[in-house]
Amino acid sequence: MRENRLAKRVGRTRGRLAPELLLLSVAYGLGLTAGHFIGRAAGADAEIRTYLAAYAQALESGSTVTAASLLGVAMAYYRMPCAVFFCSFLRNANYFFCGIFLLEGFLLSYAVACFSGALGQQGVLISLCTLGIRAMFVLPVSLFLALHRRRSAPGIAGRRATKQLSLQPGRVGRFLFLIPALLALGGLCELTFVPKLTALALKFIA
Repeated sequence: MRENRLAKRVGRTRGRLAPELLLLSVAYGLGLTAGHFIGRAAGADAEIRTYLAAYAQALESGSTVTAASLLGVAMAYYRMPCAVFFCSFLRNANYFFCGIFLLEGFLLSYAVACFSGALGQQGVLISLCTLGIRAMFVLPVSLFLALHRRRSAPGIAGRRATKQLSLQPGRVGRFLFLIPALLALGGLCELTFVPKLTALALKFIA
């Protein structure tokens, strides 16, 4: 009887929206909203245009991939997932997760707002080319990692449910080993395609 009740509860929770997912989505949305308004108020038009001019020259000379750029891409891709992973070992990890997603949403929206404020619709195109691939890899991986670490933490679903989850590794646990490789693939895609997409977008500005 207890096993049947536990199975029914697990089936019901699978059909519902996880509260952790809703909480992290709200935090990320708040970060996006704050970054948009603060980026609009910052007015970094001259800095953005200077940066684009220097980047266009680097594209023409073919020297876009350097040691600094490799380090910057590695930090951009592994920063958020590593922060989520290490914060999952702390008490009240949900608060740290919300802070991480709030900060990342703020940084992304702030950059888009600065580009759009300086260049209008072309700035949105530039930010999509430069940040789109990164967001496609980093955000889903970080969200998956946060949800998995919270659900697998002891004391979340009770001792018996935690024991059953530990006895069933499944595909979710195996996927954790693929996260570094997936992030490395995203960084490789950014180094390969972002310069070409940005060069194409800069033609519309010129």
